[in-house]
Amino acid sequence: MKHSQPAPVQFRDLSIGYGRDQPVMTGLTLDVVPGAVLAIIGPNGSGKTTLFRTLLGILPPLSGEVSVSGLSPTEYRRRHGIGYLAEDTALPDKWSCEGILTLAAAAAGPDADVPNAVRLAGVDYATDISTNALSKGMKRRLALAVALMRPTRLLILDEPESGLDPGQRHRLRRRIDSIRSSMTILVASHDLGELALMSDHVLLMEHGRGRLVDQPDGGFTRHFLEQEFLRLEGAVS
Repeated sequence: MKHSQPAPVQFRDLSIGYGRDQPVMTGLTLDVVPGAVLAIIGPNGSGKTTLFRTLLGILPPLSGEVSVSGLSPTEYRRRHGIGYLAEDTALPDKWSCEGILTLAAAAAGPDADVPNAVRLAGVDYATDISTNALSKGMKRRLALAVALMRPTRLLILDEPESGLDPGQRHRLRRRIDSIRSSMTILVASHDLGELALMSDHVLLMEHGRGRLVDQPDGGFTRHFLEQEFLRLEGAVS
């Protein structure tokens, strides 16, 4: 059975990392509002990708709990799927885009919808060409189409703007706006301007902890997020 509403995500006293002697974040307790866009910001190595791997069920928590619609991440992903765009998605060389989309549709199962995924991802070029002929931005949009191949109520985006020019970043933000009512979206990025424009909530990863940043009057801005980010290193008094 499919979920008809965006998936709620809960973290309860969550500690994550690659061994009990190597935690990258501890004690995260947070309810991610269904249908909201949660931005995650922090320095390289602060645990953003590790948090995503835990939420995907790839990496078990060191302690605490994480759930998606009341299920473990592994069970939720098995039943309903989770859309995931990795920071460095590798596409096979010398494959046609159509071949990759066909393979992704087969992996996604009977709920796969290639035309819808292509439309949502903004793949506006001919898909009978080889991946070798694609620019980095075109590859990024193809990878996003793969992530959206199966209808999902939870979408995770790790540096989605990588390789996109300003116009493509604007169009990506518009696409996120168009689907946000049907999905819960978590996005990590160093592009604080784009995050300020698209996000409802911001989680700041700092010194092994996660802190939800209160939205200022007038909403998030690039300057506000930059100031919060710089405080992590004591660069702002």
